[in-house]
Amino acid sequence: MKYYQPQSVNEAIEIAHSSQGMFLAGGTDLVLQMQKRKIQPKALIDLGRIPELRDIKETKEYIEIGSMATFSDMGQNQLIAEKAASLWLACQTMGSPQIRNQATIGGNLGNCSPAADGLPPLLALGAEAVLISGEGEKQMPLADLLEQTPLLSPGTLIVGFKIPKIYQLSGFAKLGRREALAIARLSVAVALELDGSKAGKVRVALGAVGRRAFLSDSLAQALSQREFNESWLELGISQVQGVVRAALGDRASAPYKRVAVAGVFREAIASLRQQGGLDK
Repeated sequence: MKYYQPQSVNEAIEIAHSSQGMFLAGGTDLVLQMQKRKIQPKALIDLGRIPELRDIKETKEYIEIGSMATFSDMGQNQLIAEKAASLWLACQTMGSPQIRNQATIGGNLGNCSPAADGLPPLLALGAEAVLISGEGEKQMPLADLLEQTPLLSPGTLIVGFKIPKIYQLSGFAKLGRREALAIARLSVAVALELDGSKAGKVRVALGAVGRRAFLSDSLAQALSQREFNESWLELGISQVQGVVRAALGDRASAPYKRVAVAGVFREAIASLRQQGGLDK
């Protein structure tokens, strides 16, 4: 197996085209799959020496996060804490400190586990994925990308994510088997715009409920343009339980998760209110 360390995005794309290699981000998932011989790439293309892929910055319209930003990078970043709170919250509970230091947000998408911690917050925040391949660069809603099969065509590099600066409040919560180092058995991310005392546009994303994290259109329709109060919360709990019921069908985990999601949704809203100072 060949090993490459490109110095730029363009060089990485050229190597991918000529070598049919796989991109290596944090490696927390890929290396394990290689050890178990589930994946045996012809070449590895290490993205760790491309500095722009680790940028976290603010532009007029977006918060931009490079695909090689680690969960530690994001979890310690004030911009993420202030303007993408649900993602910042997810970073605080993702794995151990060692894993957070290594795992990247691009790798989280590339591996696309149903329990990926970073994807529900990005979905709720309306993130767009920036991709590049031999055919050029494109930007598309993450929600649309996650509906594709396969997720990415060979040789496509995840450059990063652009989060529009339109959601004033966001929150996140997950349920794991243990308090520490827990892989999410269920996660909920919520983002909304406040319109006076109303929740304006609302987005709710769920993780570890289906094949991939997903954004719920039915929850958005049920919860948008309503008074943001206790009745809104109870409606949300009822609706999210229905979404989980429909998503899981007769799976063995369905009865447990239908009940558990009520508490996870309530916790996500509590974190949203706390971030926005609405619990005072």
